[in-house]
Amino acid sequence: MFEKKNLVVNCDVCDARKVDEESLAGYERTVINADVILVDDRSRSILNKLPMVCNTDGMLSVEGEVSVINTNGNYEISGNTQLKDKTIICVNGTLSVRSGTEKVLENVVKIIVNGSARYPESMAPFMDRLQVNGTAHCIPDGCIELQSEFVIDKYFPLRARQDGKYYVEDKVVLTDADVDVEALAAKNIRFLTERFVVREEYIEKSVGMFEENVEMDVVPSGFGFVGEDAELSEALLQRYGKCLYIDGDLILKEDSESFFEQVEKILVNGDVRLLKRQETAFAKVNAVYKELVYVKGRYVQNQPHMVVDEALLESTPDGLEIKNCAILEVKKDAKPELILERLAVENCGKIFCSPEQKSVLQLVCKNVAKFSDKEKENDEEDEGIMGMIKKAVNSKVINADTYIL
Repeated sequence: MFEKKNLVVNCDVCDARKVDEESLAGYERTVINADVILVDDRSRSILNKLPMVCNTDGMLSVEGEVSVINTNGNYEISGNTQLKDKTIICVNGTLSVRSGTEKVLENVVKIIVNGSARYPESMAPFMDRLQVNGTAHCIPDGCIELQSEFVIDKYFPLRARQDGKYYVEDKVVLTDADVDVEALAAKNIRFLTERFVVREEYIEKSVGMFEENVEMDVVPSGFGFVGEDAELSEALLQRYGKCLYIDGDLILKEDSESFFEQVEKILVNGDVRLLKRQETAFAKVNAVYKELVYVKGRYVQNQPHMVVDEALLESTPDGLEIKNCAILEVKKDAKPELILERLAVENCGKIFCSPEQKSVLQLVCKNVAKFSDKEKENDEEDEGIMGMIKKAVNSKVINADTYIL
């Protein structure tokens, strides 16, 4: 029934240097999905002759023996790392490169990181072989690396090194009233970071710890500091007081209006997320913020499957917001005008809807992979299932970390 099969190879590293033209010629088509494909002059010539699809971030020409290290999680290259000649390193996680590893990196042909990579400034000239699908951080030499958001507590002045240099990727927060700032300043330490959040009364004693170009946000004296997004509630006011500095977004819930009169002042370093009907009342609150962002009254997230119908939309007069839903089914009775008024969708894999609903849904949706007409899809289901069976029968699939073609 089926004369030739397809060959599908899914791997991190595909070594195609030993490829045999005769063996691959027996396949209808060869598909290679890999981070990197290793070739030489001979194999490249063979691959170009064959019916082949290569989905790869790079095709690397390599002669001689090559060792492959494939790891999930964290991987460190230090002075103690032993590598064979010509090594390819694949990391699904975090790569850390230590200073003084120049000799080790001489043996590295390629480093592929799906995640994040960190290396000291002195090693930057050796990072031309580094490919990062994620984020890469170059850390100044001689720095001690701390958490990306470092909050100075009362114990840090005791632990800090004399004349120490500290690298903090995002921000340093100095708002704790129990910190002995004088003792910390006496240690002559330096922070290298993007942002410094400091209580007003600590500025003079602490500003010398930071570079002149650091972004500095000052928390006024008497304000409670909230270091993340916060909902306006009784619990928030009891814990932090009536004057608030929020280093994130302020979120107003349906009952938040009852606390407006208790607030003296709010400084928001982000946006205020509120219902449209709350705008007039919130305008009377002494608040400073970036923008007002209108949200729906009911919020649902991280659902594998959801159904929205007219009854659900009618029961949510302040609207319904759905986020991170794999499959969303919009019933035919949900009128387009009601969808436009009350529904918001973000990050959805697939939405089943009628053709009449699709145009309206496109206005209220963000990041939707596919819109489908379920009735039409059901009609085609039998044909689709047979197609998948035929494809599976007619394909040889290989899944591996490293594969020699």
